[in-house]
Amino acid sequence: MKPTSRPVLRHLMWFAAAGLCAAALTLAGVYLYLDPQVPKAESYRHVKLETPLRVYSSDAALIAEFGERRLIPVTLEDVPEHFVNALLDTEDKRFYQHSGVDYISLVNDTLELLMAREIRSGASTITMQLARNISFSLEQTFIRKFKEMLLALKIEQELSKEEILQLYINVVPFGKRAYGAQAAALTYYGKPLKDLSLTQLAMLAGIPQAPSAGNPINGPERALRRRNLVLDRMRSQGSISQQAYDEAVTAPITARLHARDLDVAAPFAAEWVRSELIGRYADLYSGGYEVHTTIKAPLQEVATQALRSGLLTYDRRHGYRGAEARLSPDATDPTQLDEGNEATNQPLLQDIAAAGVADAQTLKAHWLQSLSNTRNYGGLQPAIVVGVEEDTARLLLKDGSQIALPMQAMAWARRYLDVDSVGPAPSTPDDVVDVGDLVRLRESAYGLELSQLPTIQGALVSLNPQTGAVLAMSGGFDFSMNQYNHAMQAARQPGSGFKPFVYSAALAAGVTPASIYMDAPLVFDDRNLEAQYRPDNDNNAYNGPTRLREALYRSINLVSIRVLLDITAPAILNHAQAFGFDASTFPRNTQLAIGGGTMAVTPLDMAAAYAVFANGGWRVKPNIIQRVVDINGEVVFEPRYPKVCDPCERSEPQTQVEPRDLAAIGEQTPVIPAVRVLDERNAYVMHTMLADVIRRGTGTRARALKRADLAGKTGTTNDAADTWFNGYGADVVTTVWVGFPNHQPLGEREYGSNTPLPIWIDYMAAALADSPERLSTQPTGVVSLKIDPVTGQLAKPGQRHAIFEYFLSEFTPQATRTGVAPDQEPDAVQIDPVDIF
Repeated sequence: MKPTSRPVLRHLMWFAAAGLCAAALTLAGVYLYLDPQVPKAESYRHVKLETPLRVYSSDAALIAEFGERRLIPVTLEDVPEHFVNALLDTEDKRFYQHSGVDYISLVNDTLELLMAREIRSGASTITMQLARNISFSLEQTFIRKFKEMLLALKIEQELSKEEILQLYINVVPFGKRAYGAQAAALTYYGKPLKDLSLTQLAMLAGIPQAPSAGNPINGPERALRRRNLVLDRMRSQGSISQQAYDEAVTAPITARLHARDLDVAAPFAAEWVRSELIGRYADLYSGGYEVHTTIKAPLQEVATQALRSGLLTYDRRHGYRGAEARLSPDATDPTQLDEGNEATNQPLLQDIAAAGVADAQTLKAHWLQSLSNTRNYGGLQPAIVVGVEEDTARLLLKDGSQIALPMQAMAWARRYLDVDSVGPAPSTPDDVVDVGDLVRLRESAYGLELSQLPTIQGALVSLNPQTGAVLAMSGGFDFSMNQYNHAMQAARQPGSGFKPFVYSAALAAGVTPASIYMDAPLVFDDRNLEAQYRPDNDNNAYNGPTRLREALYRSINLVSIRVLLDITAPAILNHAQAFGFDASTFPRNTQLAIGGGTMAVTPLDMAAAYAVFANGGWRVKPNIIQRVVDINGEVVFEPRYPKVCDPCERSEPQTQVEPRDLAAIGEQTPVIPAVRVLDERNAYVMHTMLADVIRRGTGTRARALKRADLAGKTGTTNDAADTWFNGYGADVVTTVWVGFPNHQPLGEREYGSNTPLPIWIDYMAAALADSPERLSTQPTGVVSLKIDPVTGQLAKPGQRHAIFEYFLSEFTPQATRTGVAPDQEPDAVQIDPVDIF
């Protein structure tokens, strides 16, 4: 070596040493700067997964799920080997060799950046991606990258490789609100991870690189390319054979969006639960809470189907309103929609109007796209008429298949004219449908048949009268179509369904079931009205002197009004409040007697009020939450509600006990007794009168259930704007309401006895199927005496046609009031001129 070269070499060594020192100092400085900004690696041992709120029935059936993220934890043992290999072969093939940072990939990326001015591969390890998804944002900066690397090194010192991999598989985003591989499997394929094929697992493994744009729903072509890349990497790493690769790489995309697979749908009940808890937990939607409710899954299913069937039956009875949308055969001239369906059909119209098609195949493709954008509601699937023949209509379904709909499947479709009339029966399919019609189909016992989305609404709520526990709730035809819960939010006139509370007030005032009231016309003069007010019965017929019991089971308006005038409106209002009604808005005039005027009650209000008759006079509070369990399985909320218990340990009446109170009380929490609000004798006599409604009155359809313990009352308001049936048997109280949201009449032939009652019967047949009859026991202080059915007085010895009647012992016929005499009409009172039937 020449002497002159030694100083150069020495200088180079000094420069190298200085560079290394500078690099070391820089790295030390970066470490000292970034370390305080990086989370503690120990926290990764206790990562709280953002698990959604899940709501269960009393029998552990999943009924709803709420949350921004759909995440279902899975253990590494339950993850298929193919999926683990797909992830590692694609994302981090040296996962088991590096300590959190893959320096080989890092050097390669650095050279790639210097030479090509871009990075094509990526050096982020599984551990670095884990750190990014849990602790950092997705901003593309060198600072974030250094933080990831630093945290990844720390995580590797704290967790095992298996723990890191399991955590990664559970938190990485897969698009469509799915976080973690298990949620992704259910979202895209509708089945758990362990049941997926190699092709499907490879598809999932490719999504995390671009979860929004690269999932198979939003970007199917990109997802397909990524899937095939994953398969290629698996083949090159020896994870799959050439044959397996060849089969998988040619497979089509089978992913489609799947909703959470619920055991039973109870969206109205679940929304009530959510609203009850929304202010209680800040992390309600992400904390992994489980809510166990009082809902019984089998009864909820029956309630949903019974209500839907009843609403469709009413809708069908009133005729066919025509196609939901009409599309011309060239798909360029969609005609007018039926009024009220614009929102439902807007996506379809936009698709077809923009089509500009010229051939049948293109038309079919656009119509299929339109069908895919049209949701199923209430089990009614959309279809488009593509041909009309002599005896059949050909319909295109969502899946691309076509069916021939026979004439008998649409023979019911008389044209709707108005609420009280329909057109002639159709004789051929072209009397009903045209090519381009968007229609609805319904499954029946005979196959698919023509249907339509009902404009009528309804509600069913069922509860246990001993505890107030809600057993089933359906607040409308379909929650996804209309989220308004008519069971809890629709405050409507109760009509004749309120009469039992009027008559119960009368019993408390000394009137008896044998008391005679005149069923005859009444005329009221009022200076505030332009004409006289003449309340009437629904059939415009009069029966003359009528016993109170008969007046109830025949639902006679004029007797109910005379009872009010006899015992006064304030007495009825005070009595009604004991049943839980908010009487502050109730009318103070004759409308109170027939459930009209300003009266507004919900189906839940009515069910709770009828529970007082069903349980013998006790007030219970409707409730739905049994307990709330946190992600660790600890009970964090367990409300206690009053229940009927006789005998039971008595304590001060309460409405609810918080979990924090339970420790002070001890493990043996005493039952909170319900408060008696009605004399048990009054409740018993009213029960016998309500039982007669079913045995011989307006509720006789319910005799089809062949039970002797049923009781209830129909309710129909002015012009049948609201129709009700409230009733009970054994330990089930159920209220059904049917009406239009805009209060329009249901029709002149619609009553509580033929619109809501069949729904009630269908539900109660299931609700009482396993319950033996429970006949009420006559309490002390109630006597049964023979009376003259004409006069209501005690029968004479040996009198023919005498009948038995129940009396409170202090109000036997010798001392009873007999009502207002026929010739003693009351003075005029302030009234609302609305006839309620």
